[in-house]
Amino acid sequence: MFGYKCTLQTDTEVITYMIDLLVRRHKLPMGIALTAMAAPLWNEIERMEPDKQELLKSIRSVYSNALVNGPFSIILGFNKGIVALNDRIKLRPLVAATKGDFVFIASEESAIRVVCPDPDRVWAPMGGEPVIALLEGVESV
Repeated sequence: MFGYKCTLQTDTEVITYMIDLLVRRHKLPMGIALTAMAAPLWNEIERMEPDKQELLKSIRSVYSNALVNGPFSIILGFNKGIVALNDRIKLRPLVAATKGDFVFIASEESAIRVVCPDPDRVWAPMGGEPVIALLEGVESV
């Protein structure tokens, strides 16, 4: 309905087009677009501070059709860096690591350790928590 032609018929293609729609066409910051796609559950929002509640309720209301339900984990490169996101209840694995200025993202830590045997930091982001790595000189997304 937005002019995209889904020829691969995969969830990855739909998610990629959704990010294009939200970031490029609607001009949302990348973090807000990713939040719309993997927003916290309503009961989690109710336990947050009032300012954060208001923002998340607005995102969930305005961009409710952007919410991606079901299991997914995606890594997307764009002109300012790279982002990774998994579903909000973490049905799909996602692991990130850093070594100096380098960021590594994979579905399993063992894959990262093949490329970087001794990372400085390794973590598994919470469900719906984006990993955003920006290129040098980029201030924000």
